[in-house]
Amino acid sequence: MSDPFVAEIHELHRFLDAWLKGGIERGNGAPARLADALADDFEVIHPDGGIGDKAAVVGAFAAAWGEKPPSYALEVDSVKTRPLAPDLCLATYVERHRGEPGRTRIACALLRRLEDGRIGWLHLQETPAPHLEREAGPAV
Repeated sequence: MSDPFVAEIHELHRFLDAWLKGGIERGNGAPARLADALADDFEVIHPDGGIGDKAAVVGAFAAAWGEKPPSYALEVDSVKTRPLAPDLCLATYVERHRGEPGRTRIACALLRRLEDGRIGWLHLQETPAPHLEREAGPAV
């Protein structure tokens, strides 16, 4: 993928899919790839309207390691990016969860290219999207 923001969205979701299925070594128990991607002041607005910060998100994923069956898949599609500044991007995408009806959502993320070239997640808002519900395909 030539767009680093699109690539980051897909790569992080592939990591999360593998983490949730226990397909990645747990190491010290924290999902380091996720923790490294989220800005220190990261904030998420969940589909139910709850708000979480970096510590809450990383903690929730740490606790969820290996809890999904092999048939589960975290799928991302319809990724669209809108550059806001040279190193800042607003991205939207659809996220589906195979085996978990009712969890399809549209996500809107604010991403920034960091000085070292990595992409950092600044903000994420997830909105329920039942009208887009379908069985997720292969994991991304």
